[in-house]
Amino acid sequence: MNAIWTDLNWGAVMVATIAYAAFSGIWHRPFAFGKKWENAMGFNRPENWKETTIYFIVPSIACFTTSVAIAILINLLNVNSWNGAFTLGLLTGIGFAMAVTFTNAVIPTMKKPLVFGAITGSAHALGITIATLIIYAITT
Repeated sequence: MNAIWTDLNWGAVMVATIAYAAFSGIWHRPFAFGKKWENAMGFNRPENWKETTIYFIVPSIACFTTSVAIAILINLLNVNSWNGAFTLGLLTGIGFAMAVTFTNAVIPTMKKPLVFGAITGSAHALGITIATLIIYAITT
């Protein structure tokens, strides 16, 4: 059990975390998909509204947790090719993150759950695939 943690390349995990968090953050900015994302939730951004630290800390922790899980899966599954890393990224990104996002989007207060699911789910699917490729690249 201890080897799961000691065999991880923590530098790769940190680089992947930063890349995943930055990618997702940019994806949800108003100049990208942010306006459609906010509209899908029914959120009307007040003129002087600013995100508080929770909007950065919680997603960063989630990206870190995901990057750790990906690094563990790369080791446990003995991923040894770019194709394997890409496949793992897509499987976890689409099969878990996107699927959960769409499921969570179907709540009574969500104005456009399918739009929300598509924007946030695709951000996670791509972000996780990017993180997986980064971890693979640095650890091989």
